[in-house]
Amino acid sequence: VLLKENVRNPGTAIEFLNKKEILYRDIHDNRFLITFSKIFISLNDDKLEEAPISLLGIPLGFSLQRHHFQVLHGSCVAIDGGAICFIGESASGKSSIALSLITKGFKLITEDLCLVKDNEVYSFSSWIKTDQKNLLAELDIKEKLAIKKDSRNREYYKLANRHASSKNVKLKAIYLLRNEKKREIVKVNQFDAFKYLFTYAYRSHDADVEGLRKLTKICGSVDCFFYSRNTEDQVSENTKYLFEHLETIL
Repeated sequence: VLLKENVRNPGTAIEFLNKKEILYRDIHDNRFLITFSKIFISLNDDKLEEAPISLLGIPLGFSLQRHHFQVLHGSCVAIDGGAICFIGESASGKSSIALSLITKGFKLITEDLCLVKDNEVYSFSSWIKTDQKNLLAELDIKEKLAIKKDSRNREYYKLANRHASSKNVKLKAIYLLRNEKKREIVKVNQFDAFKYLFTYAYRSHDADVEGLRKLTKICGSVDCFFYSRNTEDQVSENTKYLFEHLETIL
């Protein structure tokens, strides 16, 4: 990762220049150029403190995708040698679900970037991004880090080691999140799972054939489920429903 003065402003937030380079602009107007082996950063004025937080999201995600990982936007926890990923759009509940399961003995593998290779999820970070109301009292928090301009006033929280996994874990199941007024878990066929995951998968470029193959492999070898939460219920009620389903597949 290198500082560079003249990274140009992308036409959109993310711009694929070619099959080798990607431009990205964060909400602080810091600019990133992602190549195969380097990430260059041009800082906007004095936004040095914000750049590392942005770096750990989209720029690093694209970089790892280019190094033969399949990167998915989600959260992942593990128990008894099996990893469970939760994939969905922002505010769909990925982090709050992960946190609620950690209080039941699961361990955090990764937040935001799910790194999958050969059907294993790689341990990435013990930091999780959430707001104060979803931070359960049972959790042992070691540090916190403010996130400026976050639309949902979230912060990063570092979980104690006992809450986090330091090992890569075999991917057991993926839950594709949908917020509705009813509680339901339905197994998804390979075709529908691919369509959903494609929306939340990183691609090295627009014609990333390797990435499509990796997604196809995941959908063909891992059980995928649509998980609809009742958004009007307490988190504990939704967690209980999910936990009962997890017991049937783990």
